[in-house]
Amino acid sequence: MQTTKPKIKITHPDKLLYPEDKITKQDMVAYYHYIYKWIRPYIVNRPLTIVRCPNGYKKCFYQKHIVPSTSSALHTITIKEKEGQGEYIYLNDEAGLITLAQMGILEIHPWGSTNAKIEYPDIIVFDLDPAPDVSWEKIVEAAFNIKKHLTELKLQSFIKTTGGKGLHVVIPIKPKDNWQAVKNFTHVFTDLLTMENPNHYINKMTKAKRKGKIFIDYLRNQRGATAVAPYSSRARLHAPVATPIHWDELSNDIRDTFFYRKNLT
Repeated sequence: MQTTKPKIKITHPDKLLYPEDKITKQDMVAYYHYIYKWIRPYIVNRPLTIVRCPNGYKKCFYQKHIVPSTSSALHTITIKEKEGQGEYIYLNDEAGLITLAQMGILEIHPWGSTNAKIEYPDIIVFDLDPAPDVSWEKIVEAAFNIKKHLTELKLQSFIKTTGGKGLHVVIPIKPKDNWQAVKNFTHVFTDLLTMENPNHYINKMTKAKRKGKIFIDYLRNQRGATAVAPYSSRARLHAPVATPIHWDELSNDIRDTFFYRKNLT
């Protein structure tokens, strides 16, 4: 049963954000109201980086700092940075999410830690980023291979489509180890994977060496890094949605595991 929609004034509700699919700002507000109870654990009370597209998905910009007076439904948390400190956006209820939709936010990228334990992540993400010539079947095979190794370490994981050709393998963890410890673990884990499968995997960002391989990005697991939230829309053609799925739903046919805003409501 849906909650009552927060009373946020929506300006220009008919503005087309995905013109090819005739998806308006009001449609995105409706989508986030519908999806709130599922997206909530991944975005509430976490620092956020947002992708703001006030005039449609083709022209966007990233934003992580915001003036507190922008909206009473959005808040800021002060986080120490390398040089000084930054005021990061966060929200704590559905009104905050609807406000993001009102602002033309088409992507939400949370930290892997909560405001209460900024220095202790509660999520690990392995981002499988394939070179253009890698088949979908190989990406799926890599995801299952990572799952197998995680299971051997007694770590439970779920899979998340990203709204693109890649996949995220996500491991919820207890927030006990700091960012450096988690980054060290993920670095060693991906080193072992690439040593085991040097013709298929790489864990370095060097694009010249990525042809025919899958870049397993462990750098999502460092302080200040973000990954797209489950159920977030993407600023791409047809409004794809990053969607968590069960492992037995992951198919060798990308069409079976690819979700859009229109087929999630």
